[in-house]
Amino acid sequence: MKQTIRHYIKRRVWWCAAAAIGGWLLFALGGAVAGDLPHGIPRAAIPIAGFLLFGGAILAMQRIVRCPKCKARLGQTIAMPVAFSWGSGPKVGFCPYCGVNLDEPLPHAGPVAQSQNPISPA
Repeated sequence: MKQTIRHYIKRRVWWCAAAAIGGWLLFALGGAVAGDLPHGIPRAAIPIAGFLLFGGAILAMQRIVRCPKCKARLGQTIAMPVAFSWGSGPKVGFCPYCGVNLDEPLPHAGPVAQSQNPISPA
């Protein structure tokens, strides 16, 4: 079975969402257990690490969720509705930038072109 563009987008969003949820939990639970930590560890280190993980996951989703055809960033447009649509509401069916159908097979890189440089052939 070939992977579709929809599955490609879903997989990237789910990884970012998992990291964001992990960061949020680390932030919340780290703040709760910070009082029980030994005095050698800075008490704010765990909540700050959770906050940075959460923020990094959100920023990563904005950067790495792209249309594989036109390379447009989909993090702010259709990434969340594509990843978290469980049959309710209308289904997003195409990239808003290039119009490619999200149920098409994932395009793969074409064959590597031969170098035209006679001095340094690749």
